[in-house]
Amino acid sequence: MPPSQKIMKDDILQAAFNLVRENGPESLNARSIAKALNCSTQPVFSCYANMADLKADVFALADQYHTEYFNRVEAGEDFFLNIGMAYVDFALEEPNLFRLLFMSDGFNGRLNELVMCDCSDHLTRSMPSFIDRHSDATNAVFTDMWLYMHGISTMLVMNQLEVSRDEIREMISRVIHSIISTLPPKEE
Repeated sequence: MPPSQKIMKDDILQAAFNLVRENGPESLNARSIAKALNCSTQPVFSCYANMADLKADVFALADQYHTEYFNRVEAGEDFFLNIGMAYVDFALEEPNLFRLLFMSDGFNGRLNELVMCDCSDHLTRSMPSFIDRHSDATNAVFTDMWLYMHGISTMLVMNQLEVSRDEIREMISRVIHSIISTLPPKEE
């Protein structure tokens, strides 16, 4: 009878996620995972056919973590500002996960999906009543705002921007007010 496997697929996935979170997406390889689990690479490849499958699962877990992060956002009266700041805060608090999710090949072609789906049910319920979530104009505003937040967040993660959180809040506020002023009134 073969020995029972002590290291399970979930253990490998969690170790891989933690590696990426702590050291960045480039740290994800079988040897690093094996070292973190204090084992050989054999369990990694007995649970995953290849590293591409493991990377896909790590990306999905990071995406789930990001969604859960946004589920904790209190949108409040400054809905767009608070969401924008949450995006920036995620980049500041989780720079390696931000890089994986938004600055890697896994992100390729996901702009529309992110802009349209990044607002979880929790945030959608908090959306101001004057916003028609399904109009083309609103989608354009969300895209414009997301691109601006993403630019700031990327520059922060890459250490290319040195500004305080209060300055960022003010920058975002100015742009949001400008962009929101272009929204047509919601049709009843």
